Amino acid sequence: MLPLTLAIPTILFLILILILSSHLIFHPKQHQHNKKHPPGPKPLPIIGNLHILGKLPHRTLQTLSKKHGPIMSLKLGKIPTIIVSSPEIAKQFLKTYDTVFSSRPKIQASKYMFYGGKGLGLAPYGTYWRNMKKLCTLHLLSDSKIKMFEPLRNEELRVLLKSIEKNAILGEVVNLSEMVGEVIANITYKMVLGCNKDSNLDLKGLIREAMNLAGSFNLADFLPWLDIFDLQGLTSRMKKTSKSFDQMVEKIIKDHEHSSNTIKEDPHHKDFIDILLSLMHQSMDPHDKEQKHVIDITNIKAIILDMIGGALDSSTTTIEWIMSELLRHPNVMKKLQNEIENVVGMNNKVKDIHFENLPYLNMIVKETLRLYPAGPLLAPRECLKDVTIDGYYIKKNSRVIINAWAIGRDPKVWTDNCDVFYPERFMNSNVDLRGHDFQLIPFGSGRRGCPGIQLGLNTVRLVVAQLVHCFNWELPFGISPNDLDMSEKFGLSMPRNSHLLVVPTIRRHKKPPGLEGLPILGNLHILGSLPHRTLQTLSQKYGPIMSLRLGLVPTIVVTSPELAELFLKTHESNFASRPKIEASKYLSYGNKGLVFSQYGPYWRNMRKVCTLQLLSVMKVESFAPLRKNEVERMVELVKKKERVGEVVNISEIVEGVLEEIVYKMVLGCSKDDMFDLKGLVKEIMLLAGKFNFADFVPWIGVLDLQGLRRSFKRTSKALDKMLEKIINDKEQSFNAQNGGHKDFIEILLSMMDQPIDPYDEQNHIIDRTNIKAIILDMISAAFDTSTTVILWVLSELLRNPKVIKKIQDELDKVVGVKKLVEEIDLVKLNYLDMVIKESFRLHPATPLIMRASIKDTIINGYHIEKNSRILINIWAIGRDPKIWSDNVDVFYPERFIDNNIDIKGNDFEMLPFGSGRRGCPGMNLGLVSVKFILAQLMHCFNWELPKGISIEELDMMEQYGLTAPRATHLFAVPKYRLLI
Repeated sequence: MLPLTLAIPTILFLILILILSSHLIFHPKQHQHNKKHPPGPKPLPIIGNLHILGKLPHRTLQTLSKKHGPIMSLKLGKIPTIIVSSPEIAKQFLKTYDTVFSSRPKIQASKYMFYGGKGLGLAPYGTYWRNMKKLCTLHLLSDSKIKMFEPLRNEELRVLLKSIEKNAILGEVVNLSEMVGEVIANITYKMVLGCNKDSNLDLKGLIREAMNLAGSFNLADFLPWLDIFDLQGLTSRMKKTSKSFDQMVEKIIKDHEHSSNTIKEDPHHKDFIDILLSLMHQSMDPHDKEQKHVIDITNIKAIILDMIGGALDSSTTTIEWIMSELLRHPNVMKKLQNEIENVVGMNNKVKDIHFENLPYLNMIVKETLRLYPAGPLLAPRECLKDVTIDGYYIKKNSRVIINAWAIGRDPKVWTDNCDVFYPERFMNSNVDLRGHDFQLIPFGSGRRGCPGIQLGLNTVRLVVAQLVHCFNWELPFGISPNDLDMSEKFGLSMPRNSHLLVVPTIRRHKKPPGLEGLPILGNLHILGSLPHRTLQTLSQKYGPIMSLRLGLVPTIVVTSPELAELFLKTHESNFASRPKIEASKYLSYGNKGLVFSQYGPYWRNMRKVCTLQLLSVMKVESFAPLRKNEVERMVELVKKKERVGEVVNISEIVEGVLEEIVYKMVLGCSKDDMFDLKGLVKEIMLLAGKFNFADFVPWIGVLDLQGLRRSFKRTSKALDKMLEKIINDKEQSFNAQNGGHKDFIEILLSMMDQPIDPYDEQNHIIDRTNIKAIILDMISAAFDTSTTVILWVLSELLRNPKVIKKIQDELDKVVGVKKLVEEIDLVKLNYLDMVIKESFRLHPATPLIMRASIKDTIINGYHIEKNSRILINIWAIGRDPKIWSDNVDVFYPERFIDNNIDIKGNDFEMLPFGSGRRGCPGMNLGLVSVKFILAQLMHCFNWELPKGISIEELDMMEQYGLTAPRATHLFAVPKYRLLI
């Protein structure tokens, strides 16, 4: 007795021998039919010509057609088959005799997996099929429905591009085949089913299995009597897959039915199932009186499977082949990128509306579908009756296969370069791919042409256009374009034989020119100790807008007033934030102050508090007596030193008077009142101005290699204790009922625990932390910047005695020599204003204005990416000979005679206080203090450099930090000049 494992194959073998014998006995060779049949190779018994098809039938059939002609007959098993390989013959089958060849042959996949041909793709030609096509074209695949799903396509594509962008940043190799398959799957599943491919169901696996089974060579399709034996195991697999798919779709449909109570109210349904459910139990065609086909649950399932199967493989395959050819032809990719850039722009994404203006993209799609039609052999047709075509007899029930792959590579149609990818062949060509021109029929033609052609084309063009528009693409591992594997495999569609692996790089919109950076460091190593000077030198080579990479931070450097205006005015809201730095985290109470806080509702509210309550014109005037007293004390101190012939350290004198003014104005107490606040503020300014590697390479911060973080924490803790003590003392002596508040702390304490803005939904409240952060901002900004400005003005005056004489003449005329300057006199001192302006031009207190980009922006044709650091080099702008003429480095106040250039941020040639939203809110207070102190020093004293130092020898070098003060203290010899 035979083992069971051998018994079945042995029995089948005996059956085959019996059938073969019967065939030879009862079917002796018959005489040729009188009618002429198409030529073709001689078939074998039973299997016919099946043995010659090979793994790539479209190529085999093309080779055979060269021998037997463009219309050829084969016998595939028991099935008489006609192969067509020319556009002229294809036209006769698909147009002239379209109705005769509009049916589909019955295949096992249709029977077991496609609901017995209940769908659109495999249903036999007749009333039912016509009604199904009408339903699909009108309700699912119309132009309006395609338009309705455009946002869905755009959103899924956005997710894909974001994913590829992450790979590009990391320099990773991308499996483009998988990624394109994913996005097409997501689009298809959401459009058809209303759910993501990963929504708690393995639909992707089932669809893949269904497509693989439908595309597999099934012997029973050609020898139907083998069906019962299931020799290849395909029938059992199809039944299993069909059952699983049916259960899953049944669940999805029931879920839709449960939530469909809104469908009747909303004509714009979310997905295909919603649309089909709204039509259920209705007649497909009210005019069909005889058969009365009604849409039922089986119809819906069959249509769903058709729609998913038809969209998934064909779109993915086409996109893969397009990208493959573009990788092999970089010049074509570049040409396409240029076209998209010109039509769409570099700051926009491609949309469906752009396609009609992208002719080169359309040529590329055509050329790809010519060489790589998704279905190389159009879905087979079945002959409904005997017919003669081109003189050849085609008998009823013959299977007809149009070899679209061979037609697309026919040198008689496409010339000798038919195997070359050359999109330009479609330039000035009206060849259409929608089935009207039979030399290019990737979607079929006639009644059985693909009804989803427009949806498919839109999806393919959108994905390809976005991929090419957003990224540059290269092959990995040193593979040259000519070595890319371009072989295909055969199934329902004709995908690449291997996955397409590529390396994307983000195709940034045109970046400003600049230097290549080193790994990690970027361009940090070139900045030097005076970055504003280094950047000015670089701008002379790279231009007024320049890109650098400081560590890991993309940085844009601006050195012209025209471009500064674009950043600070035209696109101000995009650049109104500050970069996050470690100093602000530790020394500004986590960005709770005004200077370093991020742009948004909190910053706007804080600015409102400072400008209205602390720095308004009325408040600035209210502190005039304080300034008067402190400036007079300064004059007395200098007079005292002058009497004993002492050389005066002007730096210390100016620092001293500004400290007293600032501390009394902000804190209500003197700098000498039992605490060393001066030392802590100095330490903070020093730390904040230091180069901190962690600001540019953030992951270095945890290591604290420079020890700055420890210093930040120590200084911050000491300062907080001191401010806490000052505030506590204020609270104990503070009487909010007295009406007039003497200093900033009292003003802020009167507002504590109140909303900053009653209309602000986020309800920001002023608390102790806010108060301390504001106090620190006010002290640091007022003290450091004003000191720096005054010392630079005095330095330039000591080098230009004639300018001092002009200032004194103006003062003598306005004020007189028998009294001190009053603040009311300042408005009349026009020449002093010119002197201050000229000093701001040459020595801005802050040489670099720093901003952060909130979103991607195009400036002057260049792409500025989100989170870039923006540096406006106002030091370089102030020394630009194109603006200030050839004597740009000369201190010459007279250049402002009859010149209306403003320093308050309205004229971008001079921006000492910044501009726009983030311009300095304390500008008026600063200008009053600077002008008052300078006027008094010039009015009361003549000044000379100490003996032994000539004008030319005075050190005029700056040092760089948060501000750019003199590198050395300024010393001078005063001589009192008033008559009082």
